[in-house]
Amino acid sequence: MSDAGPTIVEMLNLRLQVVQQISAVQSRNLHNRQLGGGAEFELHRIELEIAATGNAQAVAGALEDARERLQRANAEIAACDALCAELEGRLEELDRCIAASR
Repeated sequence: MSDAGPTIVEMLNLRLQVVQQISAVQSRNLHNRQLGGGAEFELHRIELEIAATGNAQAVAGALEDARERLQRANAEIAACDALCAELEGRLEELDRCIAASR
């Protein structure tokens, strides 16, 4: 018995799984972008408040929190982008295998 490799059905199932993983990562990335946008908006609001009042100490904690949230969101976005690129490469490889099997 020879090892013929995965069948076309198995490759199509793998392809579907990869597409679903890409979709999940893209959804998580959209959420991270929304979180980052909220943090950026809050940073802008705090900076305006500081400019208007001249009192940075009153909002220092909120400013630091917003910066940390933005930094976390940006790190998550970068991680999602890297994972998505990896999954897209896997998808391209599966597509080549499927095309070669036809």
